[in-house]
Amino acid sequence: MLTTSQAAELAGIPKEQFRSAMSKERKSGKEFHAPRELWLDARTPLWDEEKVLAWAKARKKRKKRKKDAG
Repeated sequence: MLTTSQAAELAGIPKEQFRSAMSKERKSGKEFHAPRELWLDARTPLWDEEKVLAWAKARKKRKKRKKDAG
């Protein structure tokens, strides 16, 4: 489980950008949070490390494809 700062660092983006990206992902039905019962404090979300890492890798591939196509 990761804090928001740790998850953003893992993804290689600023914390605010990570929060915004995760908000967009939630709106499209994807969830990257760790199960709420595992959070130490209900006010502090924790993120599933495997899901965040997979998302970050997919994001980098998408960006690379756009760059190569441009």
